Formats: sequence, structure tokens, C-alpha cells
Amino acid sequence: MVAVAVHKSQDDFYREFLMGRHLWQPKDFGIDMKRVDLVDLFIDELRSVFRGAWTIDELVVHPRDALRFCDDFRHKHGFRDLPDDIILRTLMNERKAVKGSGRPKKA
Repeated sequence: MVAVAVHKSQDDFYREFLMGRHLWQPKDFGIDMKRVDLVDLFIDELRSVFRGAWTIDELVVHPRDALRFCDDFRHKHGFRDLPDDIILRTLMNERKAVKGSGRPKKA
């Protein structure tokens, strides 16, 4: 039997790569925490920084502020390898999950 290399287009590669970004674990970025604890840390940081004045929806439409938020978060917690899109996408997904599941917001 002859092995045949299948080459994916760049579009297919990026589509699969980006769609799989929700499957991350903290250890993927050198963070020794449970995912749920890290997500809670994201949420707590967003609430602390913006004190309810901005939601994640408002933050992502202000790209410079979103980048600064992610940079400050990484610096504060020492998570140098944690990508912006993981932080922001997770906050967006968490907002959707809380809204649809009845999961209580933290005070």
C-alpha cells in the first residue's frame, strides 16, 4: 500500500485551528491551574478592571483597550504564553454560557 500525503489548503488548516481553540487547557500555556479556575480569574479581572462599566462585548470593540487588558492580565499573573484570543474568546463564550444557563454571576 502506498501512503499518499494529503495537503490541506491554508484556509482549511486555519479553519480547523481556529475552531479548535475552544479545546485549550491551561497547561497548553504553561499554567498550573484548572481551566474553570483560570476562567474565573479572567472574569474576576474583567469585573475588577472595568467595575461593571464595560462588558466583554464593549471591550472587544475597543481593540487597543482589549490588547492592554490582555497584556496587563498576563503581566499581573505571569502567564506570558497565554494568547489574547484565548482570553477574549473565553470571556465571550463564558458570557454566552452564563446568559443561557442560569449560571449565577459573581457579585
